[in-house]
Parts: sequence; structure tokens; C-alpha cells
Amino acid sequence: MKKALLAVISFCALVFTGCNSIGDKDTLVARVNGEPIFKEDYAFIMRVGNIVPNTEQMRKASSSLFSRKALYTVALQKYPELKEQLAAHNAALENYLLTFVYQRLYTMDRLMYSDDELAFYYDKHRDQFADSLSYMNLRDKVADAKYIESNYDSLKSYAFHHRDLADSNAEVKITYDIKERFVSDHRQRIVRETGPALLKKYNIQETKIQMPSVEEYYEKHKNLYMIPNGFVVFHVESADSAKLAKRFKHRKMDLGSFATLASRYSENPETKKGKGSVGKVLIGHSLPYGIGFVNSMFADLDTLPDGGISAVHRSESTGRYHVFYRVSAVPAEVKPLDRVRKTIERDLATTANYELDSSYVLVTMNGEPAVREKDVLAVYNDNGMMIRSRKTHDQIVSSLALQLAFATEAREVGLDRSWEYRAMKRQSDVDYIIKVYRNKVLSRIVVPEDSLKALYERMGNPAHPTLTYEQSRSELNDWFEIPENIMKRTYYYAEEDFLPDTYEQAKNRVFEQAYLVFRNARWDKEVVTSWGTAKVDLFADNITLLPQEWSVELAMRSADSLYTQAKSLQKAYLAWSGIRDRYADIDSVAKKATFELAHVYSDMEDYDKAQREYRVFYRTWPESPDAEKAMFSRGFILNENLHKDAEALKVFEEFKKTYPKSELMESVDWLIQNIKSNGKLADDLMKKIASEE
Repeated sequence: MKKALLAVISFCALVFTGCNSIGDKDTLVARVNGEPIFKEDYAFIMRVGNIVPNTEQMRKASSSLFSRKALYTVALQKYPELKEQLAAHNAALENYLLTFVYQRLYTMDRLMYSDDELAFYYDKHRDQFADSLSYMNLRDKVADAKYIESNYDSLKSYAFHHRDLADSNAEVKITYDIKERFVSDHRQRIVRETGPALLKKYNIQETKIQMPSVEEYYEKHKNLYMIPNGFVVFHVESADSAKLAKRFKHRKMDLGSFATLASRYSENPETKKGKGSVGKVLIGHSLPYGIGFVNSMFADLDTLPDGGISAVHRSESTGRYHVFYRVSAVPAEVKPLDRVRKTIERDLATTANYELDSSYVLVTMNGEPAVREKDVLAVYNDNGMMIRSRKTHDQIVSSLALQLAFATEAREVGLDRSWEYRAMKRQSDVDYIIKVYRNKVLSRIVVPEDSLKALYERMGNPAHPTLTYEQSRSELNDWFEIPENIMKRTYYYAEEDFLPDTYEQAKNRVFEQAYLVFRNARWDKEVVTSWGTAKVDLFADNITLLPQEWSVELAMRSADSLYTQAKSLQKAYLAWSGIRDRYADIDSVAKKATFELAHVYSDMEDYDKAQREYRVFYRTWPESPDAEKAMFSRGFILNENLHKDAEALKVFEEFKKTYPKSELMESVDWLIQNIKSNGKLADDLMKKIASEE
């Protein structure tokens, strides 16, 4: 729905042609909540996305430009402190943005020509380029053509060296393919050579990280070099678990009595002669004397006192059964340094993580500190899913060094003052603020703390049972906030997956799926509301906007129009599904949207989804005047379209009990009889109709 109602822009007058193909991109074309949109913003999304004007792709891009700008302004209005965060983020990101502008838009795109040079060449040789595309779609091709013209002698030499060597008399031809390869090789050479050359030019070097000594590392990380704790145990082994369990039913005896039983009944010949003595066993290790891995026993022994007897445990290695007697616990101990020295030396040389102070200098420029450990930590913080390892750290440092080199060169050639950098920075600002704002919206806690704690004490985390209370606060809040209509829709749409549990019995499992739908809907509503309430000022006659979604009534009218008038089923589906999720807390809206979605699915011939939506409707709103229509429609689809006669019969039988006075009863009776006759009734009817014709 939001896609259909966002800005739709006509770009006819914004396509850059003629000598003005580069100039005037700082022209203001619109404001959204006072925030400017410039001509260069359009140029940037066209160039980076390679988007052709007056296409559906362009309309979507422009819609996103306007709506995201609205969301950006709303976020800053609600959370003014984000401006300070943005400033700090920009300071850390500046080198990255300049690197992108230099590599992608200056080097690869323009082959290091200025925009003015390419504009002049384009105007002078316009007949070489397709009229249907704008300059911004052709700029890399313009650069190619200028490079070829400026280096034509080199091109001829390139063509000579790439001629067909099998034919000594072959004429040297400068074909389209040769030109493409000539420019491509130049681009690859730039990629290969520019980075190292700039590092050398600006004397940028990575410092060698001083690792601690073996002794220092050992003292700090003794926990990594431990002999695990364990137990001194006796055992009795048997192939018969029931007999073994019966023998130790009371599980109370002293070691002498246990040893006597082991020497008499144990089926392990090696330990039997030692009266069942296994000796010291360590957690996570295989047991000696052919016993193998019995990992389940360790947790059991850990709960027992000395002299305690375990339950029956099965060896994963042999499949045989064991009962253990705990003699004593064996505490974990640190391995001596001499025993682990070589391991530590190897770890320090290869995999051990760096443990550096935030001020540690990692990269220098002209001998002066340029990148510190705090800069690496900032990268980690901005990329929460990044695995912190030595290899990753090295990659980040190398990347930051290269960014420093490219950014320094970018400033040297004035790219920090270019329209492309300005446009990219504005886009980056919007991306960052929306990312932070989304996290705030989705993690917002509105339920009182005592209610959250009481719920956690009663049932834990309803979506992720292993999480602590602090980790669970967001999900606990959602449990209180999630509309019942989303929960019921989740259950009844996939009722087969939850049966035999009723809705109330399955609530925890339902929530596991439903809360993500709720969160997405909450964010979707934030996006749509931000756009719907935005104040838009247009300064270009050719920009037209479709209505903003300022009310749910407008949204429903638009969705209904897509279905009933435009007959655009896919757009109608998107509209109604968006409305139902966004406004699930409004019962009348959720009910209307569900009924319409069932119709849309049916018209789209997606019959399984249609019958599921009809079920959601009559189960959630059984008192609705449309409930019997929904139940009848579901039964009909199951019978006629999905050929699930047994399920259809159940639905029709339920219909008869629920709506005995329905006007549809005659049709239901006929369909039941037809199903029971295996379709004979319908066949006879068709034959009768055919004979009458």
C-alpha cells in the first residue's frame, strides 16, 4: 500500500541533456518537512543505480527518495540527540564516502576525467550516443569514448598485439570488441595499481602489532589452557538397561558394596577384575577400558555427592549401558607453562586475538598516527554481526589504510567539494538516521517494568526461552502490545501446524511467529505515517505526487479501487495485506482487509491461500454477517479447486450445524451429496444440461 501511495515523480525535465548535463545540479526541486531535495540527488540515484528516466524503476527510486526524507525528518524531530550521533558517525565515515566517490564515480565511472570535460565531449559527439538515454546513464560510455580518442595510438598498438596470430597477413582491425577490451584492461589496471600507488604517495603504513610474550599471554589467559574438571568413578556395565536399572533401583550403597556388585555382574572384562574401577574421568573426554563417550553422565555426576550412584547412561560409542559410582570430584587445573608453550607460540603467531588499548596506533601517515584501535572498534560497533577475530581485525586495518589513501587523494583533486559527494553524504545521513530510528521503534518499551518482570517470572521469554530477562524485555513488551488479530490470524492461517492445541494452548508457539509480523507492521506504519503527515513543497512543475496516506479510510478506498476498478490484483494484494498488518488493532479494518484478501487470492487463483484467509475470517469473526459466506467459500474452494473432498466435507458439515437457516443451505446440501457420490451428481447434471441443449 505504501508503495502505491508514495511520491511518483516525472523526470522529463530533470534528465540532464546538452551543455547543462553537469551544471545546475544544486538546483532545489522540493522540500519535505523543510528538508531540501536537489537536482543532484536525482542525478546520484540515476548514476549509482544505473536507473533510466521515465521507467517504473525510476518512479520507485523517486518514491523512496521522498518517503525516506520524510522519515528522516520525523526521526530527528522525535529524537534531537540523533544529530550528535550523526555528526560522530559522519566523522568516522568521511574517508569511506570519499573512497567510494573516488573509486566508483571518479576512477571507474569517469576514468579520472572531470565532469566538465565529459560534458563538453558529450555535447560535441552526441550523435555517437543513444537518444533514449540521459547523460547520467551514458557517462561511463562517454568516458570510454573520450579515453579511446585521447589514446588512439595506444589502441592501434593494442589491436596489433591482439590480432589473429594464426594469420600473418591478417589486417589489424579496431573492432568494437577490441575497444571494449582496451578500456576494460585500463580499468583493471587502475584497480590493481591505484591503491598501492596512493599508499606509497602519502607514506601510509600499517604498524607491526607487538604481541605479548608467551609468559604474559599465559598469565592473562590461563583459562584457555586448563585440564577440565572430572570425577573418580567406578561403574557397572551391561547390555540390558532394564536389568541394570532394577539392580540399582534404590541407588544407595557404599563403595564396597558397589565394587562387589561390579566384580560379580559387570560385563566389562577389563574393569570387572578391578571391581569396577574406572579411575579419573574428565568432562568431555572419552572413558578408558572401551567404555567410550558417555557425555550424559557428567551432568548427572555433578549433581551427586561423593558416594552417589548415577542413573543408567548409554555410551554413545558402544551403545552399552552403565551405572556410575562417584568417589570424588577432580577439580580443573591449569596446565603448566612448559606443557603449553608451543601451543601459545603458535596461537600468538596465527590466531590469538589482539588485545590493544583504544589509543594503539595501527596506521601512520608520514610517520604520524592516522588510524588507532578505537577506529577498528567503531567499525565493529557499526557492524554488530561482524565476527571479532584476528583475521577480521587485519582486514579492517588494511581497509582503513586504503580508505585513508583514497580519501586523501580525493580531497587533493577536490572531490570533497563535488556534487556527487554532497549527494552521497545526504543519502548516507538519511540511511544512518533511519537505521537508528528503526532500532528505536522496534525496541521501544512502553509496558511498565514490573509487568514485564512478572510475565518473565511466570513464563520466561515467550519467543526465545533461553534468553535472560534483560535480553527479553523487547519480546515481553511485544507480548502485551501485539494485537489479538495478528495472533489469531497466525494461528488460524496455519491451524494444521498447531493442532491438536487450541489457540489458547498454542499461544506461545503462535507468538514465536507472530511477533516478527507485528514488528514489521509497526515499522511499516511508522514509515507510512511519516509520509502521510509530511509537508511537501514542490518547486518543479513536472513533479507530481499521488495522495499521501493520511488516514486509514483513504488507504482502504485506494486498495478497493485497485481491486474493483483497476483490476490490479498484485497491487491490491500488497495494499490490503499492508493495511491489515498496519491497522491490526482496529478490528473493523482487520476484518475488512482479511475478507478482501481472501477474494483477491481467489481471483489470483492462489486457492490454498484463499481458503486459509477465509478460515481466518470466520474463525476470528464468527458473528460477522459475512462469516457464513467465508465458510461456504472455503468449502467450495477445497472441493472445486483443491480437490480436497474430505476437508471440504468437514467444512460443509460444520456449516450446516453453525448456520442451519442460511440461504446457502440448499447449495451446501447439494455439494455434500455430490462429494459423497464421488462427483456423480455433478456428472449427471452436466449430461442433463448437454442433452437439453
